[in-house]
Amino acid sequence: MRMSSARVSPYAFPVRRILTALISVLPLLLLGCGDTSKSPEDPRILGLPPQVAYLGADYNYNFGALGGDDPLNYSLVNNPSWLALEATTNKARKGIVLRGVPGISGGREGEADLGQYDNIRIATNDGNLIGDSEFSVDVRHNPLKIVDATLVEGEAYEPDVNDGSDEVCEIPDRQVTPEAAVEHGSLVVGNGDGYSPGGRAYPSRRALIRVDLEQPSVEPLAVRFRVGGQDTATGENCEGDSDLPCEYQEGNQSRAIYGEDLVLDGNARYGSGFPEPPEYVEYIKEEATGATGLLNFEAGQTTCFIPVWVHDDNLAEDEEFFDVELEQVTKGIASLDDNGAVRSRSIAIEDDTPTADFEAESIVVSENRKREVTATLSRANDTGEALYAAVEVAEVDDDSSWEADLCPDEGSSGSECVTVGNGSNDASLTVEFDKGGDATTFYVQASTDTDAPLKEEVMRELQFDQSFQYGREFAAATTDSILETHINEWTDDVTQNELGFPVNSLVAGELGEAYVTGVDDSGGIRLQSINRLGSTDSSDKDVVALGELKGKGNADWSSLADNSTLQLAFAGENSGTSGAPAVTRYLGLAYPTQMKQGDVKLFRSTISTEDGSISRSPSADELVWELVPDPESDWLQRALAVTTEGTVYAGALGDASLRMTRIDTAENSNGDSVAEQSWTESLEATGATLSGLFTPGTAGIVALGSDGGAVDPGSNIGGEDFYLFSRDTEGAVNERVQFGTQGEDRATLSDADGSRFWLAGNDGGPYEADDSGGFKEEADGSAGAFLLIVNSNGDLQAAVHPQDLEDHNAQVGNIQALVVSGDNAFIAGQTKDDSVYLMGVRYTGSQADDEAAIEQRWSATIGDADSVVALDNYRDRKLYLVMDGGSGQRIRLYDQVGNPLTQ
Repeated sequence: MRMSSARVSPYAFPVRRILTALISVLPLLLLGCGDTSKSPEDPRILGLPPQVAYLGADYNYNFGALGGDDPLNYSLVNNPSWLALEATTNKARKGIVLRGVPGISGGREGEADLGQYDNIRIATNDGNLIGDSEFSVDVRHNPLKIVDATLVEGEAYEPDVNDGSDEVCEIPDRQVTPEAAVEHGSLVVGNGDGYSPGGRAYPSRRALIRVDLEQPSVEPLAVRFRVGGQDTATGENCEGDSDLPCEYQEGNQSRAIYGEDLVLDGNARYGSGFPEPPEYVEYIKEEATGATGLLNFEAGQTTCFIPVWVHDDNLAEDEEFFDVELEQVTKGIASLDDNGAVRSRSIAIEDDTPTADFEAESIVVSENRKREVTATLSRANDTGEALYAAVEVAEVDDDSSWEADLCPDEGSSGSECVTVGNGSNDASLTVEFDKGGDATTFYVQASTDTDAPLKEEVMRELQFDQSFQYGREFAAATTDSILETHINEWTDDVTQNELGFPVNSLVAGELGEAYVTGVDDSGGIRLQSINRLGSTDSSDKDVVALGELKGKGNADWSSLADNSTLQLAFAGENSGTSGAPAVTRYLGLAYPTQMKQGDVKLFRSTISTEDGSISRSPSADELVWELVPDPESDWLQRALAVTTEGTVYAGALGDASLRMTRIDTAENSNGDSVAEQSWTESLEATGATLSGLFTPGTAGIVALGSDGGAVDPGSNIGGEDFYLFSRDTEGAVNERVQFGTQGEDRATLSDADGSRFWLAGNDGGPYEADDSGGFKEEADGSAGAFLLIVNSNGDLQAAVHPQDLEDHNAQVGNIQALVVSGDNAFIAGQTKDDSVYLMGVRYTGSQADDEAAIEQRWSATIGDADSVVALDNYRDRKLYLVMDGGSGQRIRLYDQVGNPLTQ
């Protein structure tokens, strides 16, 4: 057992002063009565010392003490050799200082002092009474840590430290910019004819790699370090059959080249011009793939820096990494491997070259027609030179026949374009970004010979050839971003003459086909599919004339009520692949009849693949069932929705009521499919309209519209109100909400995607959303055509009047069609001068006053149309527009940004 002790002596007062003080208080003491003696309090040790100590670092604690009748003595029992009580003559208060340096004091035992020390006892006594306290200490390594960092070419780097602290080494000047005479091993020659060595001069900027010591050491510390990059001389990570030099091959693309990308001792490497390192850094040796040095910590310092020089070259590079390693502690006590030490780091260097990308994520190209594509830079080209990138078509793994031309200009042809396809797909088009510019354009033209309407359309991915940038000066940086390019094979407008009837309603199908319905000159209801190639010929695949079928029992279809519309709804799912589809499609048709009843029909078609052969179910088998929802009461059919399980929701107006029903597809005792009504709901309403039924995932069905009074059991706000009504899949009511203003709020159209619902009308407002999901009482702007967005609770999320949006459609007169896809909505209608417009808008969700919650994406004017009949969206890629013109109706396809795909 080890023991150390220290005695605390009393203060030395003069005897004469003590006697004078006693005589002055003696009369007062004599006035007291009884025994005035008091038992002294046992001595007590105050405080608990730190439970962790570090090798080479000062460990100390200043104990306090209370109690005792006489001066206190202190002793330390069961203490390690490096720990002792400090002798002191300071008697300002009772107490004692505990101090030691593990590994150094008490015999310089080094790592032998590591470990846990328990039951260390400090005791105090006044010669009579004793007090003590026990504690433990865990002695740990004092770790060195390289701190992570991300450097940027062209920028000096200084870690975030307190540069005024005595524990931080001197921070060298970061503003100096020496010139590095770099010798590259492989630079692109000419237009890419090969590689050769080349020398270039680049500005270089200092970056400080931070190294931390966990606790300040009582003695100076030195550690040898190495900074290094890839080693191409050994052929590491290189493939012999690659067209790229070793340093640019895949295994090395993220590894910095020492001497070309960075350096430690610039003067030793390049000759002169670099400032000397700070005094605490000593260079040892420069080598081909790295350099070594010595980093010195003075006693008490915990943060020092390894300064490296990063070159601002003219090459576009991936994010690259170089290695920093602490190799050996050459002086002092510190650990490189224990207690959280970080002896090596890969430090990132981000390239400062602007990065090329595609403006869009996907485009649609009509066969044999050129489509403009915009490539962008992450910032304006500030390099002082034009930048270049190469665009190519990614490798494909399907056997679809295709060909694409990549051309620099719309009028380019022949040798100016690059042709790729099934036989050859290794060419690329070089595009140029001008000085100061941030975008460029090129053109793509594609074709395919699949002629397979039962398959999905062919898609190819445009991408940047990343190998183009390696070793090439003034190439734009690139990423693995892609541009999905869908080849549209429906290239011609479908006319009314081709169909034989005017279209009343249209929906897009699962593979890109369309379904149209209308009434022919004889009054018969027509229902027909148009395959994804645009064919209306019933002898072609996936083209059927369903309206020519008779109903069950060979009864004719009921006639459409006067001045009414037919409603179509579609739901489909492909559980196979684009090349081997397994598709189930449900098509619903509903309409009000002359007898004030509703007629609802469900059709089902399938596409299957067997032994490589793709087939469609016979059209004669496609009518699943038909139903009159309520033969006894008025059912003015107005809206329809279908699910992928074959469930149909139908909505109608009755006698002062709003009516809805759910119809499931069941089987009778003969195994035939039949309609089975699950529930029917009637709500009291006054002059109601029903603009849409929707099947979001959060509810069974949601109905939207307007009403002139209170939709039972709601209350009227004023004039006409908007309403939202929902039921879950079991028929229980979720919401019955009326919302709007004191004015006339009438929605004529609605659509939804998920739980966000859009309403449109032609005369309302002005509308503006407040911060609580309601309408502002004093909204800015003027009344007119409008778009509103509400959630499933009927809370208003956004409102806009299209005439207030940008572009030449400031005079939007009406909205005749609305379709929604995700955050995007598409509207079409007439302007106030009777032109026809098509517009794309997006919900931004912004609540800021200076940013619109609904913004315009694009708009287009359709010169050969007088009005719009119907509009639908296919996978946010194509718009199917039915328009009326002087020569009759046309069905025209547009891409997602308003470019016509057919003509």
